[in-house]
Amino acid sequence: MRSSTTIQLQIGNAIPPGNEKETSEIIELWHQINAFFANLPFTAQGQLNGPANTYHVSLDATELIAAMESASDQSGSFSRHQSAYVDDPAKAIMAGLSVTVSAENHTSAEEERYQVATVFVQQLVMAVNLLRPGAIQLLDTRFIGEGAHKYEAQSYDSRMYYGALKTSQENHWPPLKALSLEETWSWLESTGSSRTDTAIKSINKVLFTLLKVAQQRHEYSSRTAMLVMYQLEILLECRQINSLSDLRHRTALIIENFPGSANWLSELHDARNGLVMSSVPVHRPPLICQTTGNALRKQSGQHCSAVESGTALVLALLHDLISHGVQRYRFSETMARE
Repeated sequence: MRSSTTIQLQIGNAIPPGNEKETSEIIELWHQINAFFANLPFTAQGQLNGPANTYHVSLDATELIAAMESASDQSGSFSRHQSAYVDDPAKAIMAGLSVTVSAENHTSAEEERYQVATVFVQQLVMAVNLLRPGAIQLLDTRFIGEGAHKYEAQSYDSRMYYGALKTSQENHWPPLKALSLEETWSWLESTGSSRTDTAIKSINKVLFTLLKVAQQRHEYSSRTAMLVMYQLEILLECRQINSLSDLRHRTALIIENFPGSANWLSELHDARNGLVMSSVPVHRPPLICQTTGNALRKQSGQHCSAVESGTALVLALLHDLISHGVQRYRFSETMARE
């Protein structure tokens, strides 16, 4: 016997960036997502530090898809719609998502349902950014409905992952694979990332950091560079402070045509070390609005191209793991006497 409850998430800013072609692709992806998550088994922790239980989840993204289609019809693309909204707040950018959680063989408590719904949304953020970087934006979020005031919804930006996608396209490297929703979700499930709140396995450390990167708002600072560098060092098993040469070598083993210069990798490495040594500038949290984005990118201590290139490489490495159905790389050093 199952007990079911629907958790409603209101999104104040739900329209990600995208040109006309990208807008069409994102809408199509969300139609696939909406059809895929129908009474799907989902194993997750029902409480912090608690055991994982089996649930069934259903996602209703009808309202979000309608908002995206309206934005496309009104403005031609998501990016133009975002710009139009600045002068005309009637250009709606808000939407909603609903997650129905069904518990197996027990009546779930209210906090348990919100916990499972939150873990599911996190897993969804990972999946969408792996499938099509930057295609999910959950900003100015809040839960609505009975009891919702007791729980704080999490926000995730599309900016950094969209920047990684554009960097990959413009530089023709690293190549990002075309993955299916089914294989991506199945791979995520195999990592057990929804079953724990503390990452022990290397792959889950990387996946949880994907979420932290998505929470960076207008942040391309040394702190974000450190998060991206951390992911690369975990994926490539380079955990020494002077890991730059190993990172270059191991990346070239996995992904062809690795650019020999790759100055952005050195920049990430230096930014991480500078943060550890307290030699980098620290900025106050900025006013976030349409006109401050370019100014923030030009601040000293920002690492825009390096962070976007590094994030693109993280995604490319994860794509490679997913396409081969594995969770880690293993490197071995050899020696020969001649």
